Amino acid sequence: MAGTVLAGSRTPLTKWFHAIYLMQLGISAKLLAELIQVTYKTAWLINQKLRHAIGQWDRDRPLEGAVQLLGEFYGYEYHRQLGSPNAQQTLKPQPVVVGAALDESDQFVHLKMKAVDGPEGNDTTRRGLADGEEAAERFVQRHVAGGLAAGHAKKLERGHRGRSPLHFAWREAVKWLSWTFGGIGPKHLQAYLNEFCFRLTCRGALLAELIGCCGTTSRITYRGLVGPRSGIRPLKWGYMRPAQQQGRRAI
Repeated sequence: MAGTVLAGSRTPLTKWFHAIYLMQLGISAKLLAELIQVTYKTAWLINQKLRHAIGQWDRDRPLEGAVQLLGEFYGYEYHRQLGSPNAQQTLKPQPVVVGAALDESDQFVHLKMKAVDGPEGNDTTRRGLADGEEAAERFVQRHVAGGLAAGHAKKLERGHRGRSPLHFAWREAVKWLSWTFGGIGPKHLQAYLNEFCFRLTCRGALLAELIGCCGTTSRITYRGLVGPRSGIRPLKWGYMRPAQQQGRRAI
């Protein structure tokens, strides 16, 4: 465990391996806590550390060969009947760029899904639409080997009726996030997308690859996992009671 993502954990190694095996199924922290008999916080931390290791694995492996791109959106305007207009403006769908390298039989060689406003997407000054030219260009620069120009990648039209492997993969990702977790907020969305793509990319050797990820990824603390991430839109609370406003003015 020393020198790996498992370092410093008081959870027995047998439970770690049990959790690694169960991640092949994409389960929630609540179910994991019941199966390996740990607290919810411990189960959540184990899952997030494993997703961190997957993220490191993904960053070291850019897309190669013929690349296809698809711009999509995740989530909707939650609680639009509650809060102020300022809050409603921030609760918008998260733009995501889906990119993949496929073989001759349209099987995934490597799949990536990157939230445009997330830590692996655009920086805070380049927010935009997922299907825009700039978002595709930034995706190619960061996640495609050789700096291939975005114009050489095949761009697909987004929509629920798309029949390409990328469309099917995106719909499966949204279904998994909804059914398993009840939806994911923007702060940790990228970690869950990395997990989904990892399982789809490493279908034949998933367990071995995941164990390898854990053995080659350095330790990360709880604060490093839950700390603020760049590119995340903050939630602005526009409503405040008059008494609270007067108290703040007095201070």
